[in-house]
Amino acid sequence: MQAHDYVLVVVRDLQETHEKDYHRALVQRGYDVRLVGAGQDPIPIMTNQPPIAACFQFDYPDLQGLADLRQAKQRVASVPLLMVTQAHSESLAVWAFRTRVWDYFVHPVDLARFMEVVDTLHDLRLPERTAGSTRKAMEVSNQIPPEARIRFPAPGDQHARLDLAITFIEQHLHQKIAQADVAARCGLSAFQLSRLFRKLTGTTFQEFLLRRRISEAQRLLANPRVSVTDVCFSVGFRDLSYFTRTFQKHVGQTPTAYRHTLTVQYGQFQPITDHGVHHHVESLDGRLAMMRQHAPCLAR
Repeated sequence: MQAHDYVLVVVRDLQETHEKDYHRALVQRGYDVRLVGAGQDPIPIMTNQPPIAACFQFDYPDLQGLADLRQAKQRVASVPLLMVTQAHSESLAVWAFRTRVWDYFVHPVDLARFMEVVDTLHDLRLPERTAGSTRKAMEVSNQIPPEARIRFPAPGDQHARLDLAITFIEQHLHQKIAQADVAARCGLSAFQLSRLFRKLTGTTFQEFLLRRRISEAQRLLANPRVSVTDVCFSVGFRDLSYFTRTFQKHVGQTPTAYRHTLTVQYGQFQPITDHGVHHHVESLDGRLAMMRQHAPCLAR
């Protein structure tokens, strides 16, 4: 099927949709951008007027939205699909590429890379228009992913060991994490690892891990489509009652009560503003800021 010179954006956000940076970047580069809102089927448009690419936009991907993406790929296989999401996980990215999306982006979108991908698709899909194109190519910096920069620490390199441990925690937060396993990965004993965390972050390994799980739970609770039970297991807890007690101890509210505090007019969610709650637990941003003061390897 002959491609038409426009980019289709299929909005599958659960919360209120606002104009995204990549929307403006497309328009500024001269692309015609057409939006398909929630509840609208993009397949007839993709079939009758195939776009350069169809970009599926998510804040918190749910089963229906992901099913829409998969069905679009099955029904109109010739149209390249891009996926842009706010909530991200390794398993979600793997699923997307197995569904044969052309590329996958996480908010905030790397605009240079995004525009490079769209320009490439434009040239592939509309080769007869490429020669006369007035679009100026963007300079793209293909940066190495942060996790690939982790090296095996040299003897006595405390910051590199801490970086390695924190990277492991971030990658396995949904699983059971044994201090001894992380310590062995860093070439330390469990006691030495805890002492290292105390020295460079002001907290023990176990305290850091627990606070990180609670912080991630707070972020996930902002998604109204995710149950408290799912949040519990997604952040590495295996007992709902224990999760509830631990969450209340650190945040000052149960997970359900905390979620209610996020509710504002029209059912929208926003970060909690109750200073009393934040008095009981430091935010993750505050903790990481403190860590970067003591661990320059984290200040990337």
